[in-house]
Amino acid sequence: MSTRSASTTGGFAARTPDQWGWLAAAGIVGIIVGVIALFFPGLTILTAAVFLGIGLVVQGVSEIAAAIGAGAGATGRGWLLAFGVLALVAGVLVVFNPGGGILVMVWGLILWFLIAGVNDLVAAASTREHRGWNIAMGIVSLIAALILLFSPGTAVGVLALFIALGFIFRGGAELGLALTMRRTAR
Repeated sequence: MSTRSASTTGGFAARTPDQWGWLAAAGIVGIIVGVIALFFPGLTILTAAVFLGIGLVVQGVSEIAAAIGAGAGATGRGWLLAFGVLALVAGVLVVFNPGGGILVMVWGLILWFLIAGVNDLVAAASTREHRGWNIAMGIVSLIAALILLFSPGTAVGVLALFIALGFIFRGGAELGLALTMRRTAR
């Protein structure tokens, strides 16, 4: 085993060839989690609902804090506060009722994409800075809201499939990188 320390590149710790075993283990675990997710989509969605709930709570609190910190009269403060409250309430509902939270998750995502899309378009209309990106994000968010609105059942199934495939592909890539790093370590 090499005694080289992790080098840094641009402020990021770089992986060294002697760390290939840890990366291989992470890749194998990722593949296993992905395969389990393929065979148990219901459990995958419940788990995703809980993690979504936690994420929404964190995002809601941070958006509310940002709105309060922005001060009275700041552009978009009301939208930011409303978005934060909605995210916080949706997150709490999903965390405490993950079974029923699946439906809340789909409707929460619909509302989130809808509000995010409107917020991005309002931001594009009120400032020239990053206007093109704000318009693009707004349109993409509104399209996602419409797709979820008209096919929530399909959205849940596709979400479970994407989660499973994401773990499998990421795990496979990590395993491939680990094997390449192993060859380099020799």
